[in-house]
Amino acid sequence: MRVILEVLHPNPPDVKFVVEPGSEFADDLGPSIVEQGYKLLSWREATSTRFDVVLAAHATQALGEFRGPVFCLPHGAGYNRLVPESTGSPDFATGTVDSQLKAESGSVIPAAFGCSHPEQLERLRKSCPEAVDRAVVIGDPVYDQICASRRRRPEYRDRFEVGPDQKLVVVISTWGKHGTVGCEANLPMRLLAQLPADEYRVLLIMHPNIWAGHSVAQIRSELRNELDSGLVVIPPRTPWAAGLIAADIVLGDHSSLSMYAAAIGCRFLLAADGRPELVPGSPLANLCAEATRLDVHGDLRAQIEDHLQAPRQRSAKEIADTIFAEQGQSWARTRSVVRKLVGREDLSEPPRMTAVGDPEPDSGRRVTSWQVSVTMDGRTGTVRLERYPLIAREQFPELERLSQVSDDAEVDQRTRENSEALVRTQPCGKSEGEEWLVEVLNPTVGGDAGRLVHSEARNIGVAAYRHATGCVVQWCDGLRVETDAVDAFAAAVVLHEMYTSGETLESPGRVRYSARPGEFAEFSHGGATMPS
Repeated sequence: MRVILEVLHPNPPDVKFVVEPGSEFADDLGPSIVEQGYKLLSWREATSTRFDVVLAAHATQALGEFRGPVFCLPHGAGYNRLVPESTGSPDFATGTVDSQLKAESGSVIPAAFGCSHPEQLERLRKSCPEAVDRAVVIGDPVYDQICASRRRRPEYRDRFEVGPDQKLVVVISTWGKHGTVGCEANLPMRLLAQLPADEYRVLLIMHPNIWAGHSVAQIRSELRNELDSGLVVIPPRTPWAAGLIAADIVLGDHSSLSMYAAAIGCRFLLAADGRPELVPGSPLANLCAEATRLDVHGDLRAQIEDHLQAPRQRSAKEIADTIFAEQGQSWARTRSVVRKLVGREDLSEPPRMTAVGDPEPDSGRRVTSWQVSVTMDGRTGTVRLERYPLIAREQFPELERLSQVSDDAEVDQRTRENSEALVRTQPCGKSEGEEWLVEVLNPTVGGDAGRLVHSEARNIGVAAYRHATGCVVQWCDGLRVETDAVDAFAAAVVLHEMYTSGETLESPGRVRYSARPGEFAEFSHGGATMPS
């Protein structure tokens, strides 16, 4: 509805909102409207007031109580979903059922009925033939705004902290038992456990009804481990479209967001099959039917990478053309209908297009402990690093156990003690760093209260700290290497791999490593020394 209000410029109307009582998901909608600065009327106030036009986000017989011409708009991407428990129809999409569009007297309630595509007229002719002459094909203003905003993709990726060579995986979930969260609630955690954190970011976008069914605090609490493993979430009642524009691939269900994503060219894998809730043969049902199904319990990384390289079954334009008519013209078409209903002449100039709302992503604490995979290319000598959040990785015992490396910022004592390597990534003075190495690696020396304790030395094999001009890496046997590396984590992991694999570190050398495909870094070291 916020996009529709943008469409009505210039000369925006005096807007007031009302929420239909009775919905189990409407409790927090009213306060959200007020927070955005709009006037919220009670149902009694609204039904006793004369309006120039009533804009409805969904069709319901209760709209017949309003005084003023009613303009019904699609709730999402067209009309696809079956909701027989509320509409009484197991065959026709919600929004098109005669019990929603007609008063008890049999008269059609909407003065105008918006369709995003002509194919919906044919379905309306079967579900409520009396409303066909009120129908008008307006396209989809949300889709047009998303398309126009794609030029801001680099900006949106920055907002989600997606690096230049990272991929953004977006998980979409509608509400209900057939949605992604309803079917595969641990999919985000599985992704975080299997996708290298330096190559991928994971974003979760959930339907507002999921949030409304609980509370924001409760859902954040339930997602604590995911958020602390790097998951990013779009909070309820905040802009979501930038997430689709920024995405490299979407793992979704039968949500309208899946259709928007596919229609702008985003690669799409079906994570949950909600076709039992869709009108057979509708565009969204067809998208779900033809989409490659994600094996949630399989190798997620391989499936994602394979799909990103696979040829497309249909182009974005072919998908968009099945559900979005009047592409690029929907803002003007929608405004024209509204102005006609209120008795005003149409304007010669189309509305000024605006960008989708800036995202307001929510995330958890920074990751401080990892499981790390280290491999060496025997041909080039390049060491390849892949980091996975420890919290996520530990949720799935069937995954290979990798080396555990913790930042000194890790505050959980058990996690610190179980780490093979401890790294101080924040720069410090050399004297402070040397004192820290003794505390970490010497089992006879304890730290001050609130700092390191000697029990950590039971498992820690190597520690490293960063100073102003490089890093120092030291093993528990006293062997140490000084480097010009700026990344203490990489220096510790790479040199430890070389050390444990039997490579000599006695002579000065230069090391090449990679944390992302096609991206390389190097550092020099002065050779290993032992304390005298």
